[in-house]
Amino acid sequence: MPSPTFIIECVAIAVATAFISFAATRETSLFAQKHGAVDAPTGGRKIHQKATPLWGGLGIAVSVLLLLGVLEINGLFSSTDLRPIQLMGFAVAIFILMVGGAIDDRWPLPPIAQLVSPILAAIIVVASGTGIVQVANPIQGGVLSLSWLHLGPISLPADLLTIAWLFLATYATKLLDGLDGLVTGIAVIGAGMVGALTLSPTYFQPSVALLSSVIGGGFLGFLPRNFHPAKQFLGEAGSTLAGFTLGFLAVVSSAKVAIALAVLAIPVTDALLVVFGRVMRGVPPWKADDSHLHFRLLRTGIPHPRVVLLLWAVSFAAGIMALSLQTRGKMFLVATLIVLTALASWLAQRLARRIP
Repeated sequence: MPSPTFIIECVAIAVATAFISFAATRETSLFAQKHGAVDAPTGGRKIHQKATPLWGGLGIAVSVLLLLGVLEINGLFSSTDLRPIQLMGFAVAIFILMVGGAIDDRWPLPPIAQLVSPILAAIIVVASGTGIVQVANPIQGGVLSLSWLHLGPISLPADLLTIAWLFLATYATKLLDGLDGLVTGIAVIGAGMVGALTLSPTYFQPSVALLSSVIGGGFLGFLPRNFHPAKQFLGEAGSTLAGFTLGFLAVVSSAKVAIALAVLAIPVTDALLVVFGRVMRGVPPWKADDSHLHFRLLRTGIPHPRVVLLLWAVSFAAGIMALSLQTRGKMFLVATLIVLTALASWLAQRLARRIP
């Protein structure tokens, strides 16, 4: 059971991380302009009106790594909730995403090369002892073990499932990053939901709650610079970091992947629909376009900030509902969100075609 003092401590850590992130992203903005890491408007899915510096994700990553180091040095992380080796693996993964994303922002990499840092980051997290080792049984109750086969340090299919989940979460936010503030806000909401879960008496995990505060605070500090009209973009490092950190939080918070999946249901479904649509049109699945749900909503005439606020509201509501539901209810909620996202995308496309 969390004490009021601990809850205040979590809030204070989130606020401190936010201030550091705000200052750090201002510096990375200047650094990006100096070294040419700037996103110029070229039409299509790039709807911003002026050249905007990237590398916002660098400032977020630096602030998160800094606070993680401070909390670990001061012994605030409990080894029972989050072992030091797991925290170290997570920190190394963040660093890999930061470096890989920064390089891609400055010197755009081919699609295959872009896969390297997210996959390597996921492998390192799994190798450090983090994994989805069991899931709730929605039919008979209890839990189902996913560690069926052990090949030395490798546990199957648990390790493969964890890597796939982290990769899916990472690319969901990467592909969603098309409107000012959208992914940044989703990251804040997702971290807040996991933080609320791990502060509840039933699932109390102080270390994961502290980690959620750090991650949520890091993205919250960047939000004033990223909301429309954005002064700075997340860039590759930031957009991949958002999904990856939420995916990690979902795994370490008693494997409550359903909570994060409820928050990420829209971006995950949208990403899958977009990739499927590209394949059906004979277009390479990695070729960026404006067929995402948020772009279709824009074409219906909804103002840019309202589209972002709408998608934030749905994600927030889904997360709140997931917190109070049991396993079957969570599965039904996620399935409903998938259907509604697909339907909304189809309707928005039809409506946009009727607008001159």
